[in-house]
Parts: sequence; C-alpha cells; structure tokens
Amino acid sequence: MFCSRCGKQIPDGSAFCPMCGANLQPSGAAPQQPDIGSPLTGGAIYTQTPPPGGRFIPTDRSILVYIILSFVTCGIYGFYFVYAIARDMNTMCVGDGESTPGLAAYIALSIVTCGIYNLWWVYKIGNRLAANAPRYGMQFQENGTTVLMWYIIGLLLCGLGPWIGMYIIIKNTNMLAAAYNNCATR
Repeated sequence: MFCSRCGKQIPDGSAFCPMCGANLQPSGAAPQQPDIGSPLTGGAIYTQTPPPGGRFIPTDRSILVYIILSFVTCGIYGFYFVYAIARDMNTMCVGDGESTPGLAAYIALSIVTCGIYNLWWVYKIGNRLAANAPRYGMQFQENGTTVLMWYIIGLLLCGLGPWIGMYIIIKNTNMLAAAYNNCATR
C-alpha cells in the first residue's frame, strides 16, 4: 500500500502514514486515532510537537549536497556529516541497546586502523537503520552488508561505490528521521 499524500510504501491497512502522518481513512469513514503508545510498541500519535528527543531531525539530507560540500571543503564537511549522522542515529534509535560512536572515536579509530574503521562504521549504520525501521512501521531493503558491498566492490565502478553506499545511508536516515519526527508520545 502507498500513501496518497507522500507516495511512500506503508504497511497494508494503515490508518495513518508513518512517514508524513496523513490520514488514510476514506472520507466517509469515521476517523480513528492511531494507537497511543511508544515507538517501541508501534503506537504513535502524529502531531506538530517536537518528538521525544526534544528536537526535529533533518529529513532533507541530499547526496548531491554531501558530494559538493565534501569537495568544496576538502573533506571537512564529511567529518561534520559523520558527527551529525551519529548524533541523529543515537537520538532516533535510543533504547535499541546500541550506540553509534561520535566523531572523535571515528577519527581516532580510522587513523589507527588505516581507514578500515570507516568501513565498519558504515556497516554498523546500515544495520542499525535496518534494525530500527520496524519500530517506525517501515522496512528497508538495504542493510549494512549492502552498504559495505557498495563501498568495497563498488570501487571497481570508477570509484562510484562509496557514493552509492552513502546515498543508501542518507536515504534511509531521511526516511527514519521523517517517521521519528512524526512520532511523539504522550
């Protein structure tokens, strides 16, 4: 089933879109309120109030902006991006028993491991996104293995693989952030 407002694929029989909060009931049907509960139990209320973390997470990240700003800043924007993704992942996925290391750990461990930690980091991000998607009524086709394969094997495609892997991370992060922003518990 697809949302009539945003066009995203959603679970069949949904009364509200987990992405944009649109009411999916036919106009003649009595509107039902979504389950009141927490994101962990699947119940959510769609409001304009800030989500449980107290701040909205950006949903408009773009691979094009990432590439341009990374080139213009000679890679410095990439470090800010790692910081922002780690911060947002830890906010959206709180309670899942995992923690995404921040920028200091990312830089230190990448230096010590000659860049191998970067591959581990994107693998863990991809898996964490896929594991937490069901909390918000979604399912991602891609996981950490998909991202890692694009990073490693995709280098043979004129070096485009890491950009495709980052596109997958950005796309899935934007979708999870939209669902998180629409889900505020009482």
